[in-house]
Amino acid sequence: MNKLLLIIYLTVIFLATSAQVPDLNLVDKIAYQKSKNFIQKSSFNENQTYAETDFIYQRMEWVIDPNVEYISGKITTYLKSRIDGLSKTEFDLITTMTVDSIKSGNQKLNFTRNENKINIPLATELNKGEIDSVVIWYQGKPEESGFGAFSKGEHNGVPIIWTLSEPYGAMEWWPCKQSLADKIDSVDIIVTSPEPYRTASNGVLISEKIVNKKRVMHWKHRFPIATYLVAIAVTNYTDYSDFLDLGDGRQIEILNYVYPESENDAKTKTPVTAEIMNLFNTLIGEYPFASEKYGHAQFGWGGGMEHQTMSFMTNFSFGLIAHELAHQWFGDYITLGSWHEIWLNEGFATYLAGLTYEHLQNGYWWPTWKKLTVERITSKPDGSVFVQDTTDVGRIFNGRLSYSKGAYVLHMLRWILGDEDFYAAIRNYYNDPNIANGFALTSQLIEHFEQAGDTSLTEYFNDWYYGEGYPVYSATFYQHSKNELVLMLSQNTSHQSVGFFEMPVPVRAYNSDKTDSIDFRLNHTENNQQFILNPEFEVAEISIDPDYWLVSKTGTIVNATEYKEPDDILVFPNPFIDNITILTDSGDKIQTVKIYSPHGKLILNSESRQSIFGLSHLTSGTYLMQINTSQNTFLQKIVKQ
Repeated sequence: MNKLLLIIYLTVIFLATSAQVPDLNLVDKIAYQKSKNFIQKSSFNENQTYAETDFIYQRMEWVIDPNVEYISGKITTYLKSRIDGLSKTEFDLITTMTVDSIKSGNQKLNFTRNENKINIPLATELNKGEIDSVVIWYQGKPEESGFGAFSKGEHNGVPIIWTLSEPYGAMEWWPCKQSLADKIDSVDIIVTSPEPYRTASNGVLISEKIVNKKRVMHWKHRFPIATYLVAIAVTNYTDYSDFLDLGDGRQIEILNYVYPESENDAKTKTPVTAEIMNLFNTLIGEYPFASEKYGHAQFGWGGGMEHQTMSFMTNFSFGLIAHELAHQWFGDYITLGSWHEIWLNEGFATYLAGLTYEHLQNGYWWPTWKKLTVERITSKPDGSVFVQDTTDVGRIFNGRLSYSKGAYVLHMLRWILGDEDFYAAIRNYYNDPNIANGFALTSQLIEHFEQAGDTSLTEYFNDWYYGEGYPVYSATFYQHSKNELVLMLSQNTSHQSVGFFEMPVPVRAYNSDKTDSIDFRLNHTENNQQFILNPEFEVAEISIDPDYWLVSKTGTIVNATEYKEPDDILVFPNPFIDNITILTDSGDKIQTVKIYSPHGKLILNSESRQSIFGLSHLTSGTYLMQINTSQNTFLQKIVKQ
């Protein structure tokens, strides 16, 4: 997750401490500190001509000394044409890096550079399906910006260099197709460094050798990979492995590259990775890169980054491990198709990390995680999950919206659909051959939820994904008898973009000492809606959404069961047949009178000071009268015979 929030979110939300407590309090601070540096990266726009080529293989050969902030490399690219008559190709590389030469086979190619682009005429024009190769030699000191796509630091006095390219940083340190339209089908990564240093990277380590006091490490990855997920880190790593036994004779290796001074501590914390992976395997499907490995590499950033098959980690807290691991399913195997839709990466990883609190540690921290997440989302009245401006990297990786609210878009869908349909939709999305090892859009995810739930979710996503804010619920209830509770539910919205959130609302009713309770699911489709409920005990108190299924706040809850008319206001006759009269003998004058139907519909709204109301047209039943005076508001049950 690079992300300025990634770290963010990670250092944060799930930087849970060794006590494994969900901690969301640092996200906003970290987001601010990181986002204010994103001026340069915000200018990148994806080149649509990239759709003309398919990068089927890249071999990256780099020379790096972590004592020096510098890189030299040779990038070999095999590309397949997607059109007839392909005569050129392009790479992204920041202009401050030097391109020494470019060849195709033995033929040297001319090239031009313009606005961080390398424009290369091909040696031979290609028709659709034909393949050519291009080799680029380059070098330079990568420019420092944002997260630091190519960064130098120290740990315990030892130098380290690491990369972190999300979202727009890959071109700052290597010539690439910085794209969300084409994954590289296969890569080899070969790094030469001084002998004391080792390289962590994607895929499987197939060789490590010393040549002339230089260490050469060769990593091979045979799964499609998005450009921003290619990564290396170079320092004096030591390594050890944990394993997940799949029960069928296979194991998944969890390879840990850690600082020598951190090894003992890391060995006490990383084994939980296998437990979390087993949970995700059960909920979603088997870890997508099981035939290679999963791994961690310590680095000097403040959070974590889900580089494919090897997440870079600032530490090994429970929450950070869970978040970065979740990205291997959602972010790496299935990658967002647009930075507008970052929630497909971050919302999913945040929610899956949350699910570890539900299913592991005896579920102890699950209520806390939900409470903190809702409070975080509702700390401000606005903000959509959809990212309007993708040049604002701070907005892309906004912890409150892309992470927390994105997670709750999923959690509320689970409430609407139920666990069976919800998890079926997630698994179908994960197994969809149209997006497997590729890129996905929100519209494709919605299709799976709608199919699994046999419902339309257009209004839901208009309100919760594109819309801003949340509902603030209020309620009035009164009880006729042990078996009949009348509850009127209303809502105000925190932002004008959504006039009404149509949602099933969970309500819990309690008796006076809370020794008995009952849950109701109220299909709230209009404001001031009235519900007739059957609690089977005397209700003294109700709670709206006590288990945090919704992003919402609770306003006023009024128990009108024991309501007594004020001495100076008389409502009669009650019950009534045709007319009802309101009399007052004090200076507290009546301002308005409203009458609500048994279903919560406003059927009378009188701003006159009349005292007699003709109600013969009403059907028999119980209604609620609201009397507003210049000083007070009174509620009165009235009964039509």
